[in-house]
Order: sequence, then C-alpha cells, then structure tokens
Amino acid sequence: MPVAVLTGGASWFAREAAHLLLDDGWTIVLGEINETNLREVLEAFPGAPVTGARLDVTDLGDVRRFVRWVTETHGQIDALVNIAGGTNYLQMPRRPFHEMPPEDWDLVLKPNLYGVLNCCHAVLPGMIEKRNGVIINLASGMGLRGSAKMSTYTAAKAAVIGFTRSICQEVGPYGIRVNSIAPGSAESRWHPDLQKGGERLPPLGSRTSARDVANAIAFLISDKASHITGACLDVSGGSSLH
Repeated sequence: MPVAVLTGGASWFAREAAHLLLDDGWTIVLGEINETNLREVLEAFPGAPVTGARLDVTDLGDVRRFVRWVTETHGQIDALVNIAGGTNYLQMPRRPFHEMPPEDWDLVLKPNLYGVLNCCHAVLPGMIEKRNGVIINLASGMGLRGSAKMSTYTAAKAAVIGFTRSICQEVGPYGIRVNSIAPGSAESRWHPDLQKGGERLPPLGSRTSARDVANAIAFLISDKASHITGACLDVSGGSSLH
C-alpha cells in the first residue's frame, strides 16, 4: 500500500482527506503537534491503516526525526500533504501590519511557510531516490488575493504558492509532482459554520467545507492528476477568483 503523510493531522482537512485516501488504498500517517487532538482523530479510524505521532513542523530536527520514523516503519513515503498551519490556534487579533509587533511575525511565518519548507526538504531526498512521489501544499485564497489585516499570513501563503511552482520544476524530472491548494474561508474546529458570512459568502453560496478540500487532495494525489504539477487549485467557491 502506498504511504501518505499528512501534517496538521488533527485538522478537519486531514481527517476528511484520510477517509478518502483510505478508500483509494492508501496507508495514512498523521503528524500533529497537539497530541490530544491527534488521539481524538486516530480514534475515529479503528482498525484502519492510520497511525500518527507528534510533529512540530517548525523544527527541522523534529521533522527529520518524524520522516525517519515513517520511513523505518513503512519503508517509504509516497505522498506528503502539508496541511499544518493557520492562525486561529494562535488567538491573535487581526491588525494592520504597522501595528503588528515584529516578534509576532515568526509566529505566523514559521508554521505556515517554514513548516512547508522543512517537510519538503526532509521528504524529497527519498522521493528523488525512488524517482516517484506527490507533494501537496496547503496555501490559501489569501495567498492569491491578499487580505487586509492578515499581511504575514498572506505573505506566507503566497510564498507557498511560489515555492510550489519553483520546486515542481526541479523535481519533475524525477517523476515527482508538486501542487498547491488555495481554500477559501473554510470550516474548522474554530469556525464550523459554513453559512457564516452573509453577503460575503462566495458565489456558490457557502464557505469551503473540509470535504471540499479533501476532494481536491484526493484528486491531486491520484493518477487522475498524473500530468498536473505546479498548479494552484482554487477551492473557494469563487471567493478567490484570479
């Protein structure tokens, strides 16, 4: 069975993606910094080939340790889905950039940008060696259109999109595909209401669901997307038209 690593493993995106990937015959390994939330998700897959462990994506040493553990346990990593990130867990108020303390910049940039860099850096050598692999990086609609009072998050997600487009050119000759997904305002454990937003709802009438994002992940991992790389798939219901 092919092996997929999902960071941000306790997120609703990861949970829904795991359900779909299991149906497609994948073994799932979840990496998550919040061990309580990780246990909760793992308990939802009794008897299924779903395992997980603590992972701090901002710590390159911890990422390398995690990748070694997965490789020693399963023999390989066939797909990496970089989901870890976001800002809600930080409980930081939105504010104009000139009012944002510089010490807060890294609180956003490290998980949302450096987490992607760390995980790709650790996983790619193995994929290059076996000349096969898939990487999906979770960006954001804000990375496409920007957003007031979310400057550092927007910068991180825009960088993820650019990074994806760059490394796909480097690793394509090894049979590795790298794509990104830009969800719109999406449901999560912090904001579960899909109808919240009123007149600001996207043209399709509701916020992005976790299953919407999971469907995009499952598609990009699958052979149906075998000739797609460097793409940024907009999954926003039309709120991030670009």
